[in-house]
Amino acid sequence: MKKLAIAFSILVMLPVMAAAQKPLTFTASENVTYDDNIYLTKDDTKGSVISTTRVGAQYAANIPGSGLELSANALVGYNAYTEKPSTNNYWDTLAGVQLQNDYMKLGDRFIYTSDPANSALTDRAKRVQNVGYLALKTSTEKTFGLGITAEDIFDRYMKSAWSSLNRNRVNLGAQAFYNVSPKTNFFMEYVYSDIHYADNDVNNSTGGSVGLGVNGQLASKVTGTAKVTYDMRDYKNDLAGAKNYNDMVGYLAALEWQPTEQNVIKLSGQRQMEETTAYVGNPNRYFADTLVSLYGSQKIYDKWTASLTLSWENMNYSREYSDGTKRNDDLWSVRPALDYQFEKWLSAGVWYQFRTRDSNEDWAKYDRNQFGIYAKALF
Repeated sequence: MKKLAIAFSILVMLPVMAAAQKPLTFTASENVTYDDNIYLTKDDTKGSVISTTRVGAQYAANIPGSGLELSANALVGYNAYTEKPSTNNYWDTLAGVQLQNDYMKLGDRFIYTSDPANSALTDRAKRVQNVGYLALKTSTEKTFGLGITAEDIFDRYMKSAWSSLNRNRVNLGAQAFYNVSPKTNFFMEYVYSDIHYADNDVNNSTGGSVGLGVNGQLASKVTGTAKVTYDMRDYKNDLAGAKNYNDMVGYLAALEWQPTEQNVIKLSGQRQMEETTAYVGNPNRYFADTLVSLYGSQKIYDKWTASLTLSWENMNYSREYSDGTKRNDDLWSVRPALDYQFEKWLSAGVWYQFRTRDSNEDWAKYDRNQFGIYAKALF
């Protein structure tokens, strides 16, 4: 769910940024994909052509006399499959609103989507997620600064078969900044979190995360955030064979290096506790999720852009088997793409992605190939 929310946010915010000079803009896109393993199975794979049609609107403008900027966006899409359309076809929707200035950010994001079916006989898991957030901080012109953050994440599935995943997470944080310059700061933070499941008391928990990092202009052509964390989680109810208290060292990195106007390299990564209700074979309440992604792009003759994305994710589950081992999954992916900018308002491209999952659970292994072509317009 976390990765899907991030992907949708990026998809919507890119045209907003591109249209910063125009308060109200509209987007329309069409992506035709062939996926050779839509159910992510090891054997007896099923392929499908998928047509994804999306339309959206974005608004961004300064509020006169206030120093505040208001932005809003909405996106609606329909995904049509040639394989078992009655099971696989679905709608997705995103809406968001944000009010911000140099010291404050207040907003809300809403997503309606469907998690994939795992067979032709299984319905998709329709769900909604709503994220409300607030961030306040003092001036970056002073050497020392303070900040607070608040976030409420609400997840609900539409059918009772998935009710064990329904939950609400509240995060409350405090930050202290050392401002090296108006564009760069070192920071310390503490974030308290409370997770409450509507129909799964055994996963209810409280926790905290202590972080130390740097943010902003890190070098002449490098920007982003990097931090290391120490995460703790305390589960309120017992689960046979599982610990009630868990902790781990984590990190977050989101760095961008732009050597010239023609190319860019982005490095992102994260290690954290990820909640789960994966009880297949062995009950688990969380897994240690480690993700690293490297993206690079190069403009060719102004109109063309070639890019390559490499990523690795490790999911190390918490519960030990009787022989002392734990479920451990490694996911690798590579995605080359070629894009063409016809005009500022019109672009198109082709892409390919290979993804493989290796696991000590034989049933969890799979390979997946996807080929796609898209066109996108901004009005």
